[in-house]
Amino acid sequence: MLAKRVARGELPPVAERLPKDVMVVEPVDEIGDYGGTWRRMAILRSDSLLGNRLGYEGLLRWDRTGGSIVPGVAKSWTVSDDGRTYVLHLREGIKWSDSQPFTTDDFIYWYEDEVCNEELTPIFPTWLGESPDDCRVTALSPYILEFRFSKPNGLFPERLCNTIYGIYSPRHYLSKFHPKYTDRAKLGAEAEEEGYYDWTSYYRATRNLTENPDMPSIRPWLIKQPPPAAQYIAERNPYYWKVDTEGNQLPYIDRIVSTVVQNPEVLNLKAMSGEVDMQARYIDPSKFTLFMEPRNREHGNYRVQVDSGDDSLCVFLNQYSKDPEMRALLQDRRFRIALSLAINREEVVELLYDGLATPSRAVAAPSDPYWLSRFGELHIEYDPDQANRLLDELGLKRGRDGTRRMPSGKPFRQVLYCYPSEGGAASDLWTLVTDYWREVGLDFVMKIDARSISVMRVSNGNSDFWGYTQGGIHWAVNGGGYVPLSSWSYFAPLYGRYVSLNGEEGVPLSAEMQRLLDWYREMERTAGDRERKLELGRKILNQWAEEVYVVGIVRQSQLTIISNRFKNVPGKIIHSWMLYTPGYCEPEQFFIEAGE
Repeated sequence: MLAKRVARGELPPVAERLPKDVMVVEPVDEIGDYGGTWRRMAILRSDSLLGNRLGYEGLLRWDRTGGSIVPGVAKSWTVSDDGRTYVLHLREGIKWSDSQPFTTDDFIYWYEDEVCNEELTPIFPTWLGESPDDCRVTALSPYILEFRFSKPNGLFPERLCNTIYGIYSPRHYLSKFHPKYTDRAKLGAEAEEEGYYDWTSYYRATRNLTENPDMPSIRPWLIKQPPPAAQYIAERNPYYWKVDTEGNQLPYIDRIVSTVVQNPEVLNLKAMSGEVDMQARYIDPSKFTLFMEPRNREHGNYRVQVDSGDDSLCVFLNQYSKDPEMRALLQDRRFRIALSLAINREEVVELLYDGLATPSRAVAAPSDPYWLSRFGELHIEYDPDQANRLLDELGLKRGRDGTRRMPSGKPFRQVLYCYPSEGGAASDLWTLVTDYWREVGLDFVMKIDARSISVMRVSNGNSDFWGYTQGGIHWAVNGGGYVPLSSWSYFAPLYGRYVSLNGEEGVPLSAEMQRLLDWYREMERTAGDRERKLELGRKILNQWAEEVYVVGIVRQSQLTIISNRFKNVPGKIIHSWMLYTPGYCEPEQFFIEAGE
């Protein structure tokens, strides 16, 4: 594809497009063939995945085991001053997709003109500090970048593996849309003409590489036909900076075409008929038997890869309910334990998942470095008798109809709000969970909201019981799933808001919430002492296991549908947004067999 463009004089030869410091990617199985179209299916505008899962290009990255940090855009790094100073050496000669040099200027622009611009970034990113005074970013040369923090930042390398959306920006392109470099009135007029409210919304849309074909990128594929088209089409980046072990420029695949369909049901039917080449997103494990039917596999020319899920389906229990009487219950561990003991997880696995799930407490996962097996074993057994005894102790007496009443005498009636699932048996799951809780006298109804409403409800502290998923691997990178750091800490959103807004809003932390925060803050300040960091992380998980802030249900297996002509996919995949799966598997080395 690119050789033809070189012959026509549209591109320089590949040797001139590659950097001096190429990154060498070892193929999973073999050197690939060039060409072909990777067929995928999409439902939402965000499903092109070019900015993250199919474009995982951080300064550092997780390796194919998902557990070790390896070089990425930066070929090496050093840590000094007890974790306050990090120096990263970029690969010399990387070019943006429009052939312009990629240098430390693009990082300085990102930091000074985007992060430190309060119109674009009203809240300073907490992974860098509380304010710009806590972090200084300096270009020591065009290819050497220094981050200097006011306090030790012991989790910075891990965070660089997971901060890929904005840590570098093409200064030569985006500065044309920034009021520091372009007249503000002119920008405002352009924004209005393009249908945007102000220059900031115009800027963010321009910066969106998944929807703006003109936005330069260093990722393997570039959007050519963006949403809201019926197909999202991406083509290979001619200036991509990685090669295979024989020196062939990557990616191997020419195009990715994501066809938009109405819903997951349609998507799964099309996958079964052989219309996708490699996809796990939206693939429904409850249809495993259908996918595995020999007739379907032969007709669709695919194989089915089954991997253990990493995230857990669970119910978040709000640790500061706005209802004082419910708050007292939710803050009593006996009530939380009773909710967990009332669920028959083995039956859930059999009824809904055909064995393709594992009972889970939603306290990290075996793939996580802080995991210990006992964290998943506490309060997970099915014991409705003990659940009933605990509820009796709490003064939740049964009425004549068998439904329990609050200590005040009013009926116990609650709503289990649920996030709409991307696939699988989630809505059936939440219905089954409410049935189990009714069996011990707790009257629940299940309600699924729209995505935006669902998240807004829980982050504002307006949902006491919320069905969603809890991350498994690398939870400590941002911490908010297990520590009250912001309103996105779904088990304690009002405590988290208090922390993130320095006490201006939210609720002061209880002693047990403060312990979680103190341990995590020490983890952040610990650089070099791996054993101490492990000890602190396990203290956090141990408290979670003992206190049951979420009721874990199952860790669902994930199916990946892979065309028999699609190669170099690892035989084991960890499915996690923390790894930007399949990004950590290096999809640039996937290929489609020639002649198919």
